[in-house]
Parts: sequence; C-alpha cells; structure tokens
Amino acid sequence: MLKAVRLVVAAIGAAGMFSGIAAAADAPAVTYLPASAAATFENAPAIVEGASGKNVKSTIYVFMDPNCIFCHYAWKALQPYEAAGLQVHWIPMGFLKPDSPGKAAALLEAQNAPALMRELETKFSEKDESGGIKPLDKVSFATQTKLNGNAKMFKDFGFDGTPTIIYQTSGGRWADVSGLPHLSALPALLNLPEQAITDPSLQRFR
Repeated sequence: MLKAVRLVVAAIGAAGMFSGIAAAADAPAVTYLPASAAATFENAPAIVEGASGKNVKSTIYVFMDPNCIFCHYAWKALQPYEAAGLQVHWIPMGFLKPDSPGKAAALLEAQNAPALMRELETKFSEKDESGGIKPLDKVSFATQTKLNGNAKMFKDFGFDGTPTIIYQTSGGRWADVSGLPHLSALPALLNLPEQAITDPSLQRFR
C-alpha cells in the first residue's frame, strides 16, 4: 500500500478530491510518505517547470487540476522560487469541471508543456475559476490512461485536496502538504531562501 501516514490534521476548507481546497492553512496538514513511494510520483506523467540540470536546488511534485484556483495561486507563489533554483513537477488530474480532463490532456500532449502551463496560469480566470487554455475535443486513450493513473496514485496515497505538494524535508524524508501553505512557510518547505512575492492576489496568504 502507498498510504501515507498522517501526522497533523488542519482545517483548510472543503476537503475531498472533488471539492479542492478552499484556503491556505495556518498549520498545513503534513503527511510523511514511505520511502518506497518516491519512485511512484517521480515517474508520474507531469509538466516539469523551473530550474533544470545543475541549476536545480530543490524539487517538488504537485498534484493539480487545470481549473483549481488554489493550484493557480500556488503556481504564482512558486514562480520566484523557480527562478531561484526550484524545479516543479505538476502532476495533472481532471476532476473539478467538465472541461478539466480536456485541459489536463492538452498539457500532457503539448509539444512545449511548460509554455502551455504558463498560458494556462497567466490567462486563468479567477472570477470563473477556469484555466486559460482550450481543452482537447477528444482525449486519447493513452492520455486518459495517464490521467487515470495520476488520479489513482492520488487516491492510493490518501491525498484529499488540490494542490497537494510533495517535498523532501531537510532530514531527507518525503512529505506532503494539502492545500496552499502560507507564503511564510514556503522557504522551509522548499529548502530555499525566502523570495519576494508581490502579486496582490497572494497577499492574503501571507
């Protein structure tokens, strides 16, 4: 079993895979993962953003839905850290809205997935909570299999909301936090120096 061991439970809004996370947590819900789990999420179909090669100082994995507004806020919050050496593997699923699977499939099938990811987020409608790319009209069997695999992994680990961020602690253990942590928690979580975040939409997460 891939089930994670939950050590801290925090109320961070609506729980459950099909509702997403409604707010940042004062004390994020932290879960430690078995060491054997690393190979599973490291090989998950994902969009890789940020630092590459010798410039990578820290790596995280994020389960997301293209229409999840708190995934969108996480993307914006992580941009300065990507410039400082963070590599992010965005693991897409499609469950929040009818066009979520088509948008997630578009990300996985894109020739330049990081560029399409940026378009998704820079054109994201916060009013409508809708990612800013067109969904594929038809999701191929191969791509749907990848999305199903990501969703199964999410459930098997016992995760309960998006975004779910998987990171390596300073002690070398893999852990996850469900929801968007407060901005002040990011340096310790990412093991990187604090970066300036000036986006007005993120100020309530300080």
